[in-house]
Amino acid sequence: MLSRPALLLGLALGTAAPALAAGPAAPPPAAPGAAADAAGAPMLGPWCEREYTTPERGWVSAEWLYWATSGTPVPALVTAAPPGAPRATAGTLGSPGTTTLLGGGRLNDDFRNGFRGQAGLWLDDDQACGIEGDFFFLGQSRQGGAFGSDGSAIITRPFTNAVTGLPAAELVSFPGVVGGTVTVSSSSNVIGGGFNFVSKHCCDDCCGRFDRLVGFRYLNLNDDLSVTEDLTALGTARVPAGTRLVVRDRFQTSNDFYGANLGGQYTWTAGKFFGSVRGGVALGVTHYTVTVDGSTTITLPGGAPTVYPGGLLAQPSNIGSRSGDTFAVVPEISLRAGYQVTGGVRVFAGYNFIYWSSVARAGDQIDPRVNTNQLPPAQFPLTGPAFPASQSVTTDYWLQGISLGAELRF
Repeated sequence: MLSRPALLLGLALGTAAPALAAGPAAPPPAAPGAAADAAGAPMLGPWCEREYTTPERGWVSAEWLYWATSGTPVPALVTAAPPGAPRATAGTLGSPGTTTLLGGGRLNDDFRNGFRGQAGLWLDDDQACGIEGDFFFLGQSRQGGAFGSDGSAIITRPFTNAVTGLPAAELVSFPGVVGGTVTVSSSSNVIGGGFNFVSKHCCDDCCGRFDRLVGFRYLNLNDDLSVTEDLTALGTARVPAGTRLVVRDRFQTSNDFYGANLGGQYTWTAGKFFGSVRGGVALGVTHYTVTVDGSTTITLPGGAPTVYPGGLLAQPSNIGSRSGDTFAVVPEISLRAGYQVTGGVRVFAGYNFIYWSSVARAGDQIDPRVNTNQLPPAQFPLTGPAFPASQSVTTDYWLQGISLGAELRF
């Protein structure tokens, strides 16, 4: 213990007085919820360390998509029958030996490439409020096939005779009657986009945060399904040999979804690694348009072509355009995991799923019931039921797949 003269001497000379206590200095308090090392310093650990020191104000990203869709359901469109099948039942559904060459399932359900771009901006330095937008598209899906014969094989287009209620088929190729080809082409396009206001809800720990999302979602889906026959009569009592017939059916649908979106996103970091889970649901309206068209062109040997309304599945009873609106729900989920290459560049992989509750698909608009009295050249007024009938059928639709992308934060 220092004497009183020593203390006075120190004050007189202007030097610091020696410490009165010999114990170690008290450590600074650690931040709430943080661990402390042996010296008492806060210790967040390497898993929560960020790779940048300045707050980010914006971000942009680009992704390669590899997604599949639920496809469009179609009835059996082209069938074949074994040699020797009787003409009356050749190629009809349910007849012995009939095989389906195309249809009876889904088209345009393949995986295809696409692109998605996203951008956002924080409106404050604390990253508590911001705005973001996105846009995506998938490459067009095209599926179908062509089937033909010079008349040696039996190829048909099946339908149900609306007058008798029995299975029937139109001949594309049949020995001694007709030869030709039938071509089916189906395509589908989908795009989407929207924007959200982003607000920070909470920060659960040093590694993660949860954000609320409120905004607008738009989706567009277009289908086009066509069936074309190019036939040459081989000579019968009704049709002179060499008569050419071109029969066309076409079904198109267009869907636009407009809805309010509500969701959330949780993001966390672990050193240079990061991940996110994002989910939301949009509630709104699907505006759909269905267009059906068909024609038959008959060219007699040495004569001029004559065009009649109606093909096979597209007849005057269902030809035309109609539209409507229906309530729709669009939930969406997105998962991401990635790596921060530098302070502002990140790469990531993801999985995405989007469900759309109400859309009009081209294949669903086909009514396989046909009143044969409408087949060109038809006689009017029509005798019997007006089939095929106009339809505005809606069903559900989904997209899902993986993605690879890069993001720039600045």
